[in-house]
Amino acid sequence: MKSGFRSDREEMTVILPKIFSGISKVRSGMSTRIGNESDTEFGINLSYNVGDNPTRVGRNRRIFFAQVGISEHDLAIPLQCHSNNVLKVDTPGEYRECDALITNTTHVALVVTIADCVPILLFDPINKAVGAVHAGWRGTIGLIVKRAVEKMKAEYRTDPAQMLAYIGPSAGVCCYEVGGEVAVMFGNKVVPFNKKKTFLDLKKENMFQLMQLGVLASNFEVSSSCTICERKMFHSFRRDGRKAGRMMAVISMMQ
Repeated sequence: MKSGFRSDREEMTVILPKIFSGISKVRSGMSTRIGNESDTEFGINLSYNVGDNPTRVGRNRRIFFAQVGISEHDLAIPLQCHSNNVLKVDTPGEYRECDALITNTTHVALVVTIADCVPILLFDPINKAVGAVHAGWRGTIGLIVKRAVEKMKAEYRTDPAQMLAYIGPSAGVCCYEVGGEVAVMFGNKVVPFNKKKTFLDLKKENMFQLMQLGVLASNFEVSSSCTICERKMFHSFRRDGRKAGRMMAVISMMQ
C-alpha cells in the first residue's frame, strides 16, 4: 500500500500514512526534502544539527507540523543515538539516550528524525496509545521495535493483533549495501546477495519482528520508497554524507 502525498500552498510535500487516514483523532506524517526552499543546499531540512540556517529550519518545521495538524509545542523528540532504548513519555520535550518513545497522552506528538534509518509509527486503537521508533541497523538488531511494542503491552495493555503499524521510507534493499560483519547478524531472509555485494532489507526485518509479536499483515503499511536512490524526494546520509539534511516522522493523538 502506498502512502498519500500532500502539497499545500506552502509547497512542502508531506507523506501521510494511509493506515491512519480514517482515524480522526490521529495525526501523522513524514516530511520530504521537497518544498519551496528545495533549491537550497539542504532542500527542506528539519534538523538544527547539520549546518543549515536555523531560521530556515524553524520555518520548515512550522510548515511541516502545521500541515500534519500538530502544534510545535507538543513535540516529544528522542535525541537519537542508535540504541534500542524505549521511553514512556507523558509530556513534550527532548529525551536523551533513546531511539523510541511511547505515550497514551493526547497532544504529545512523538517525533523521530530520519535520513536512511527506518521510521516506524505505531497506534493502539483499543487502548489509545502511540509509539514512534527510529530503527537503524543497530537498533534493528537490538530489537528496538519489538521492545517498543512490549513496552506498550506492559504500560497500556496493548494487544499487537489490534495494533496498526506504518513503516516509512528508508534505505531500501536496492541500495543499502553492508559489510559481512553486519550481514551475518541478520540472516539470509533479509540479506540478499548480488554478486559480491550484500544488501540489507531493514524494512522487512522490522516487519518480521512486528509479525512475530502478533501484528497482523492486514494492519501494516510498508513504504516501498528508498531514501538513497530517490534523490529528489528524500535526504540520505548514506548518499550525501555531511551534506544530508534530515526528515521527521510524527504521530500524535488528539482529544
